[in-house]
Amino acid sequence: MGFLQGLPDIITAVGGMGTAAFGLVDTTKVFWGGVNRIGFKKISGTITGLTPKLGAGLTQERIIGTLRSNWYNGTALNDQKSIAKSLIKQGLNPANAAELAALTGADAGLLTSVAQKIATGISLAAPESDAYSRFDFAITAMLDEVYQHADQAYTNWTRVWASFFALVLAFVGGWILNGGQFNDYWWTRNMWTAIVAGLLATPLAPVAKDLSSALAAAVNTMQIIKK
Repeated sequence: MGFLQGLPDIITAVGGMGTAAFGLVDTTKVFWGGVNRIGFKKISGTITGLTPKLGAGLTQERIIGTLRSNWYNGTALNDQKSIAKSLIKQGLNPANAAELAALTGADAGLLTSVAQKIATGISLAAPESDAYSRFDFAITAMLDEVYQHADQAYTNWTRVWASFFALVLAFVGGWILNGGQFNDYWWTRNMWTAIVAGLLATPLAPVAKDLSSALAAAVNTMQIIKK
């Protein structure tokens, strides 16, 4: 009964360790981007393919650098996609129109004409507007796909790293409580208890406070009912 009554405190403690583990993952960002690098390689590859033969003023390096900064700083995903699309469309020119048309399924001749007219400020004809709209839609779909995949990869791998840090924290904590003796700790019940706590820490971290409060309230309610 003592264990069950102490369960809310146990959940809070385990969840706190999970929060600490996520904090350790966050500290890796100071080392050349750390976990922020996860997922951006996919984005960089797609952007590189969609920005060939740019002019002197707008280079691939500058575009990717801007998007990397947004990714690392945690800019809202929709805003990142909008910025990326704007930069890709800004880089459209007569020299790369045919290549971009092949990538997006647009008509090469019409897209080249669009690029020429945009450069000279001439209004687009109806077929050219349609081609430009299809080009815009294709870019939107491609960016949405790559950003969603990159974001999912980032989320999954940060959880993996947080789980690793939580396991290390739990293992070391159990070892310290055991007096720092490995011989009396290795493969013992205390070690396995620490490992289980480490495994539960990451999934419990976001809900630990609410779950422990709910359990405490349930215990208190049952005590009142019994009285």
